[in-house]
Parts: sequence; structure tokens; C-alpha cells
Amino acid sequence: MTARLVRGYLFFLMVGLFVQGVGSLLFRLVSWLPAHSPLLVRGAFGIDFSHSWIHIVWGAAGVVVLVTRPDPRSDAWLAFTFGVFYTSFAILGVTIHHPLGLQLDAFENGFHLVAGPLTLLVGVLALRSSGQRASGQRASGQPPSGQPSRPAVPAPARDSP
Repeated sequence: MTARLVRGYLFFLMVGLFVQGVGSLLFRLVSWLPAHSPLLVRGAFGIDFSHSWIHIVWGAAGVVVLVTRPDPRSDAWLAFTFGVFYTSFAILGVTIHHPLGLQLDAFENGFHLVAGPLTLLVGVLALRSSGQRASGQRASGQPPSGQPSRPAVPAPARDSP
């Protein structure tokens, strides 16, 4: 799993969560908006108030992490942490009717059952990959494969007295 692919996936996911959360919040705050929106839009933005804030917070926090810590290890930990949270969310949503007062129904549970385990898998693979790169560099003294190594610069010759 390439670091670039993980990063792109996480940006797409976190920005999408943020936009979906803000859209859902607007649907709750602007009473006429749902009635004048197509069914598909109502379905995508029809989550409850608290659930929309979870999407907003995760999306914003994820983008902040991606922007302020642009390294593969941070990306891997973000994917892993998000994956654990959303997989747990999915299990709660399937086993308990409206857990924590959140209106998690079939559509929401379906999303969580896909996004959670998929992102957890991405996180595990990325952590394994970044761990192997780091241990390969420590063991050989060379940078991980795919990164150019700097040529050794010979020490300047000294004149002997």
C-alpha cells in the first residue's frame, strides 16, 4: 500500500465526512431545505443532529492531522484510529437500536460497515508498511526502498606536515 494512496483515500474520506456533516446540520437547522431537495440529497443529508456533529468533528480533525502532520506514519495512525472508531460504531448500530441516542438505521449502518473496516484495513496495512520501511532503514543503515540514497562524500585530503 503506497503512502500516496493512503493519503489520498484519507483526504477524500475526511473531506467527505465534513461536507456530509455540514450538509446534515443545515438540513436540521433550515426547516424548508429537506422538503425542497431531491430524495437522494435528503437521504445523504438525513442524519440526526448529533450524528452530523460526529461527521463534522472527525472530518475537520482528520484534515487538520493530514495538513499538519504530512508523514506516512501519521496517516497510518489516523486511518487505524478512524477505522477502529467507525467499526465500533457499525457494530453498535447493528446490535443496538439507535445507540447513544443516534438514529443509526440501515443506510448509516451500511456506510459504517463499509467505511469502518475498510479504513481499519488500510490503517493496519499502512502501519505494517511504514514499520517495515522504518525497520529496514534501521537494520541496513540505508533509507527505505524507493528513496534515493545520498552518495558518500569523501573526506578532504589532509596535507601531512
